[in-house]
Amino acid sequence: MAELEALLRALLEPDTAGLRRATLSLREALKDPETPTRLAGLLRDAPQPQVRQMAAVVLRRCLLGRWRGSDPELRGRLPSLVAEALDAETEHAVTVALAQLGALVLRRGGEGAWGPLGNWVTAAVQDPRPPRRETALLVLSAALDAAPEPLAPHAPAVAALCRGALAFGGPPPTLAYGLRALGGLAATVGDTRTELLRGLLPEILTALKLLLDGDEDRGAEALEVLDEFLEADPAAVTPHLRALLDLCLQVAGDKGRGDAVRVRALDTLTFLAQKSPKVLDALAVGLPPEKLLPQLVPVLGGMWGSAGGGARQGALLALGALGGAGTLLRQRYLSLALGVLQGGLGDPEPGVRGAAASALRSLEENLQPEVQAVAEAALPGALSALGAAGGDRTSWFVLESLVECLGEALGPQLPAVLGPILASLEPSGPPETLELALSALHSLAASGAELGEQAGPILGALTPLLQPGPPESRPLRLQALGVVGALGRAAAEALVPALDLALSLAREEEEEDEGETLARRAALALAGAGAEALGASLAPLLPRVVPLLLGALGQPPPTAGGEGQDPLLLFEEEEEGAEPMDGDVIEEEELIEVELGGAWAEELVEACEALGGLAEHCGAAFAPFAPPCLEALLALSQLPDPVPRAASYEALGSLVGLFAGSGGAPTSPGPLERVLRALLEAARREPGAAGAAAALEALGKGLGPQTPTGIREHAARLLADTVLGKLPCQKDASEEEEDLLVLAGDGLVALGVGEELVLELLPALVDGLSPARSRCRRCWASGVLALLCPTLGGRGGALAGPALAAAASDPEGDVRANGLCGIGRLAHTWPPGRALVLRALAAEGPGRARDNACSVLVRNWEHWESPEALGLLVRALPVAHDLEEEAPVLEGLVRLHQRLPHTLWPHAAELPRACADAVGSGRLGPGLAQALQGLLREVWGSRPAAFEEGLGRLPHSDAARLRRALGSAGS
Repeated sequence: MAELEALLRALLEPDTAGLRRATLSLREALKDPETPTRLAGLLRDAPQPQVRQMAAVVLRRCLLGRWRGSDPELRGRLPSLVAEALDAETEHAVTVALAQLGALVLRRGGEGAWGPLGNWVTAAVQDPRPPRRETALLVLSAALDAAPEPLAPHAPAVAALCRGALAFGGPPPTLAYGLRALGGLAATVGDTRTELLRGLLPEILTALKLLLDGDEDRGAEALEVLDEFLEADPAAVTPHLRALLDLCLQVAGDKGRGDAVRVRALDTLTFLAQKSPKVLDALAVGLPPEKLLPQLVPVLGGMWGSAGGGARQGALLALGALGGAGTLLRQRYLSLALGVLQGGLGDPEPGVRGAAASALRSLEENLQPEVQAVAEAALPGALSALGAAGGDRTSWFVLESLVECLGEALGPQLPAVLGPILASLEPSGPPETLELALSALHSLAASGAELGEQAGPILGALTPLLQPGPPESRPLRLQALGVVGALGRAAAEALVPALDLALSLAREEEEEDEGETLARRAALALAGAGAEALGASLAPLLPRVVPLLLGALGQPPPTAGGEGQDPLLLFEEEEEGAEPMDGDVIEEEELIEVELGGAWAEELVEACEALGGLAEHCGAAFAPFAPPCLEALLALSQLPDPVPRAASYEALGSLVGLFAGSGGAPTSPGPLERVLRALLEAARREPGAAGAAAALEALGKGLGPQTPTGIREHAARLLADTVLGKLPCQKDASEEEEDLLVLAGDGLVALGVGEELVLELLPALVDGLSPARSRCRRCWASGVLALLCPTLGGRGGALAGPALAAAASDPEGDVRANGLCGIGRLAHTWPPGRALVLRALAAEGPGRARDNACSVLVRNWEHWESPEALGLLVRALPVAHDLEEEAPVLEGLVRLHQRLPHTLWPHAAELPRACADAVGSGRLGPGLAQALQGLLREVWGSRPAAFEEGLGRLPHSDAARLRRALGSAGS
């Protein structure tokens, strides 16, 4: 015992050489199975507190790796030993180490270990001495963090202990530890103890107010308990949400408080806002986003006037977190949001500018197109800051964010942006600057901006970086190759050489066998980009690309270390003698840090994307490589990770066209059936809507005339079940469900399903047209019903007509357009449809609904023809929004004129306006364009005055263009 004690003391010496000798000696000592027992004896008996602390730390590390192999008697006595040591201990640092040890004992020992430890905690929490209560609450919070399962059955007792501690209204540390323990309790019980957690909220809010007033720093940290409750059980928070919001809003808006606590209060509010709008509605019945944001957004605006940069930075981060409520933000707070972003992007402090750029990325989609003006105005300042700061990371991040926001609108600013980027690509420059400049160039290349003549200088700047160099330059070469791939067609002539280089680097990487796959990933990305830009021209490189692709698809998943790892090796990774942070419990997963998923899953996704691009664009050249790729994808589709599973479905969809013969490859029904059956099974078993949607989208590529007979029935049943909400992933409503419904509807139409199945789906489609349904749902239901209603034959009018009539009167234009389209398809079986179409022609303003009404009338002209109908049709032209209907409508006019030349004369004054946009547009086929011009010439010649009147109503340029196209027919 004395020898071990001396060894632990030696570990505390500052002498490096002595410390290394002591560490090696301890390694040898830990091989002795009696050492854990001796360490346990030092927990109380060692006279020096540092030795007692070290004994607790080393014992915990030792047991962490060898719990099952340790002495059973010691394992049984440890709960009592730890409790006794805690009872006798007075040094805070030692109690922290003992608390961590007790948490491990509870985690490994299960509920049986709670007895002695629980008895000690119960007694200590009720002790009138604050340090005693604090230690008990520290042990309790550490145990809840590390061992929630054994403590879950004791939730009421734990809640009572914490409630008692808060009731003292004692010093800040007691309140802080009590609130931390309650956060752990919420995470432990989740939504299984709603009433218990709900009853704790009033006392938590009261304690938070006391703590925030008594110790602002501890109070800021303790606000995390609210996040824990919101995450664990929203229903427990709902009755107290008003009080929670009031507290956070008061703290965030109090300029007398420090920036840190104000920003932390905003974090809690934005944690709530991130769950909006749909989760938020479930969280707070009666407090949807339209009631939260009026309280929250003014606070953000008020903080913008704060002198503290931290407060401005926090306000911008909070604003960015409102992306989930972006639609409402746009509708009601657009100017405020744009103003805050504009101020943040021009702020003198880099941290604030960085937060503004982050918020810009989060809100960009909802604030377009107005936010582009903000980004454009901020661009000169960002370029100036980039030059003045010498290229710090924040300035580059701001520039990247602005480039991504502007996208295609970058246009005139492109030379100004490229200037500093290309100037920073000097090969002899600092590697960090090169890395940042290449990242910005990659964003620019991927932004959609038209590069035009700038592509040449970009490739010229990249060329030196692609030359052979020392091993340490490889990451920059690979990054430069990534930029070439992002340039795509703009760098078409460089794609093959770049891919060739990437393949060579990948081979070197493979030969070095150090587990790196960066070159392989770069090569696969270039292969996908090259396939899209060059198609079958990439064929000569496919024999080198495909083995690399199969290697990426077939790589084994990483594995985590096990319990047998040498605990002393772990011990050496931590600074010897360092005091652990209060309440921190070092989990085994943190010590054996192996990333499951992460880069591995990302590479699988990238490989699937590359495979999809090769299959779709290389056609017959890729066909010989398709069978092994199919086997690899089918294996990936069985992985437990949903991300690569979904990517495998998308890639399988790309193979569908190849196996079906659409890419020029020979038809292979066997592989095609395997792909489609795999996708059918995947859509049914996927637990998440996103994965099921990926499978359905891929399946849709194989639905149509080429669908094997044995697949059709199963596919139709799957699609019908999706519409009826019967898939496992549809149990919980989600935004992704809309995607599922759209894909199912498209698939049903492509399959051409029969009357029986349409009748089964009819109630669901009619329900989807209810005014209570969302705009998206009504658009979907009306569109699918319009396309499927002809399947019902003679009964279609009676069964679907009233629903389509309701759709034709919907407040949403796209729903009305779909309803009118369906009515046109029922023309022969539902006479009331004619009146509805004529009413739409008379009442609809410009839009898809009016265009569709024109098309419906023309397609059913032989049944609905009348002077009244013709007048309404001509006045409703031109077709300007649904241009797919332009040619059919004008063809109808031409046919009518050919059959009854005099019919259009009374409308001579309207025809120039109705047809001017189409004449000379290039959108019409040559035959139709000539026929339309002939019609207009004849009407002009027959009714010159009226036609000239119509020409006079047109803008001068349009009238001149039409006169030139028609010649002098009216003269």
